Amino acid sequence: MTASSAPARPLEGVRVVDLTRFVSGSYAAMLLAGLGADVVKVEAEPDGDPYRSQGTAFAGGESALFQALNTGKRSIVLDLRSEAGRAQLDALLADADVFMENGRPDSLAGIGFDAASVRDRHPHLVYGSISGYGQTGPDSSRGGFDLILQAEGAIMSVTGSESSGPVKVGVPVLDIGSAISCALGIVSALYARGRGGTGAHVSSSLLEFALACFTSVAPALFVDDELPQPMGSHSPTFAPYGAFRAGNGSLVVAGAGSESLWRRFCEVLGAPELLVDARFATNADRVRHLDDLVAEVEDRLLRRDVADWLARFAEAGVPAAQVRDLRQAIASPQVSHLGLVRDEGEGERAYRHIGPPLRVDGPLRYPRPAPTLGEHTAEIRAGLRLLDAVPAREAGSDE
Repeated sequence: MTASSAPARPLEGVRVVDLTRFVSGSYAAMLLAGLGADVVKVEAEPDGDPYRSQGTAFAGGESALFQALNTGKRSIVLDLRSEAGRAQLDALLADADVFMENGRPDSLAGIGFDAASVRDRHPHLVYGSISGYGQTGPDSSRGGFDLILQAEGAIMSVTGSESSGPVKVGVPVLDIGSAISCALGIVSALYARGRGGTGAHVSSSLLEFALACFTSVAPALFVDDELPQPMGSHSPTFAPYGAFRAGNGSLVVAGAGSESLWRRFCEVLGAPELLVDARFATNADRVRHLDDLVAEVEDRLLRRDVADWLARFAEAGVPAAQVRDLRQAIASPQVSHLGLVRDEGEGERAYRHIGPPLRVDGPLRYPRPAPTLGEHTAEIRAGLRLLDAVPAREAGSDE
C-alpha cells in the first residue's frame, strides 16, 4: 500500500495540547498521537518535562524514559509564569480540540487553565484530566504516584504471597491503565461532540483504575465478605490458575477456567484420580484447598521439563506458558510478528520503544520520534501567527 492510498488514521485532523508530565498523562497523549492526532507538548523553561533528565537509560544523550512516553509529539516551550506565555497557550487552545493535564485538581486555577476556566473560554474543547485520587472528594488534592495508589487502592494487598507480604506490581500498571481510560473517554467525548454536542471534562485517576482491577475479585467480598489475600502467582477466583514448578527448574503457568479445562488439565497430568478427589470436586473446592492442589500438580509436573509440558498442554487445548523475562518476551516470534517493538529516530537520536496496545485496520504508527525540547516551537507559533510577539531566544531549535 502506498502512502497516498494508506487509510486515514482515526484522529487525523484532531489537535491535542498536552500539558502533562510523568507517566500517566504523557502515555495517554501519546496514544492519541498514535491514533493520528497532532499532539503539541507544552513544556516549561528551562528544562521541560522532568523526565527529560530522569531514568537510568539515555539514548543519544536523551532520556530513554522520556522518549518512551512522548513518541509522535511536537514540542513547544512556553513560559506560563508570564502573561505572554499564557496568552500563547490560550491561542493554542483556541485552535485545538483537546487539552490534557495530569496535575492535582485545580492546580492550574491560579493561571486560569483549570477545567471550568478553559471550558468557559473554549466550550468546544475536550478537557482531559488524570489525577491520583479523582477530581473531587476529601483526597482529591493529594498527589499520588503509581506506588502510592497501588498501596491505597489495595493492589499491593493482593500481590505477593503470605511469606513475602504485600508487594508492588513490577510495572506502573495504574499509570498505564488510567492513561488508557482517559484516552478512551477523550475519544468518546470527541465522538459525542461530532454528533452536535459541545466539549466535555473527561477525567480518570489511578485510584479509580485500581478499584476497576478488582471487578472480578470484589464479588466475593460483596457477597460472602471474603477479603482477597495475596496468593503469589495464583488466583483467588479460579484453580488451577497460576504458576507451578516444572522438572527443569522453570515455572509453567496454566489456567483451567472451566470444568472442561480442569478435566483436560488432569488428563495431561495423567492424574484422573484428581477428578474424583473430594477436595477438588468444584472450582470453589479447589480454591479452598489450593495448597493441596498445588502440591498434587507440582508432584506430577516435576517429572518432566517445561517444554514437554507445554507441548502436551497445547495439544490438549489447555492454556499454558513458560514464565519469561522481558528480553525473552520481546524476542518471541509473536511479538516480532505484531511489530510491538519499534525503532524510532536516526543516528545519535535512534532509540527503541514499545508500540501502542491497539490496532485500527492494522498497526498504529507514530508520525515522528519523541521531540527535543522546544523542537517545534517556531513552526507551531508561526502557524498561530505569534512569532512577532515571541523573543528570538524562545523560538526553539528549528530557527
